[in-house]
Formats: sequence, structure tokens, C-alpha cells
Amino acid sequence: MNSIMESITSDFSYYLKTFNLYLDRTNDHVHMAKFNAEYLPDIVASIGKEGSSSLNVLGVGSGSGKTDLEILGKIQCKHPGLSIQNEVVEPNPEQISSYKAFVKEKSQSLNISFTWNQMTSEEYEKKAKERNEVKKFDFIHMIHMLYYVESVQDSIKYFHNLLETNGKLLIVTVSDGGGWQSLWKTFGSRFINSCVYLDVCKILDDMSINYQIYEVSADLDITECFIEGNEKGELLLDFLTHIINFRKTAPPDLKAEVLQYLLQTPYSREENGKIIFNNNSQTIVVDY
Repeated sequence: MNSIMESITSDFSYYLKTFNLYLDRTNDHVHMAKFNAEYLPDIVASIGKEGSSSLNVLGVGSGSGKTDLEILGKIQCKHPGLSIQNEVVEPNPEQISSYKAFVKEKSQSLNISFTWNQMTSEEYEKKAKERNEVKKFDFIHMIHMLYYVESVQDSIKYFHNLLETNGKLLIVTVSDGGGWQSLWKTFGSRFINSCVYLDVCKILDDMSINYQIYEVSADLDITECFIEGNEKGELLLDFLTHIINFRKTAPPDLKAEVLQYLLQTPYSREENGKIIFNNNSQTIVVDY
């Protein structure tokens, strides 16, 4: 008899363990850094109210802060005379600690102040409404976090409404034509709703909001997932499905179908004896 399947989001430490392994097996961060270098400077060049001496930036689901510091660096380069007030929303206490340590190490030369909010995006919204507080931001980024909100449309609407004049909202999700989106669309309802099939562009279209899309190509080495008993393979499979101990707790038919699906083209390919999964993402830039 199979055990009850449990989402990795129910355990911060376990989620982080699988996530860190995922980061080690993908080149997504390399391509995201390339996007930040090639496109982000032009995107952030126009933010900020005329005559303002500072910029307000909000990171929602910021993780360990490494991508945040890259973004803040690009903003600072484009607006060298302005101070930056950076607010962080992140529910995982381990990630908050890592972020603070990273800031201490890397941000001495930047004119940036930090405010930490260890909470979910919904909790952040609730507390702001309870205080009857509407703080506006010149730049808001939500990177690979919309999968975990209660309502994608409500979250986008709320944070879009927090944009200051000339502000930008940057959203990063898995690509519509990528392997993740296909996997979740096919099996999401059987993964105990632990991951969400997103159609962010349709939501933005329905809200009549202007945006631009940048496709970011990336690969994920999932070879170890097919080696039964391989500890790292098990963890990576858990992250793909967002289920703790997926191989042990999933019904046999679901486990077999998922493993077979992960081998299918165009979502995976064999290269130099390895199984490479399509890990493409899309970066969506939303205007004020």
C-alpha cells in the first residue's frame, strides 16, 4: 500500500534540499544572468518618478537573494545617483538567513537598504490591508513563485496595483512550450495540487495589461531520476513532481507514467549518455 503523497512545500528544509539539487543540475541561472546582463538594463532605465531621490524595489519570493542582488546592481548602474529601498518577501526562514548573509558579503558598495518580511505573498498583502497601507514600488519582481500562490490572477492584480508611475513588474515562470509546463498540465491534478499549471499571459490579456515576453532557454540534467535508489535522483524527481518521496508514495501507475513522460521528446533529449529535460522559462515584463 502506498503512503499518502505530501507536497514538498509543506517542509521548508526538504524543499530547500531538493531546490538546491535542482540548481546544481540546471544551467537556468546562467541564462537568467545573461538576460539580466543583456535586457534588464534597458528595462529598468525608465523606472522612477521625475525628481525622486530614491527607488523602491520589491522582491516577492526572493529565495537566497542572489538574483535579487544581480537585479539591484543593474538598477543601481542605471540610476547611480539614487538610493534604493529594497523590500523582501520570502516565507522560508533558511532562505532569509542566506539572503542576509549574502547581503552582508556583497552589498557594501551599493547604496541599498533592506527590509525583510518572512511571510508568504498572501500574508504580506493581508498585513498591508490591515494597516490600510499602500506602498508603491518602482520595480517589483516575482521570480518562479506564482506556482505557490492561492490565486495567480489575484496576486498579479494586487502587485501590479502597487506599481509607481513608470514602474515595472517582472514575472518569471516556466515557459508555455517547456517541459515543466507540459508535465504539470498533464499530471498536476494527480500531484495533489502541489504545483500549478500557469497561463500568465492569458491572465494579463484578460486584465488588458501591456507586457513583453522574453524566452529564456535552459536545460536540466535528469539522468539520475532513472536510477532507482540513487539519492540525488530521488530528490530531483521529488522537485520535478513537488512530492516528498515521490517514488515511494506515488501510486505505481502514476510513477510509471511520469517516468515515461520525462523521457519523451520534445521535452527531453539524450545527449552524451545523459537525459536532458527542457527547462525553458519565460520572463514577462509588465508595464505600469
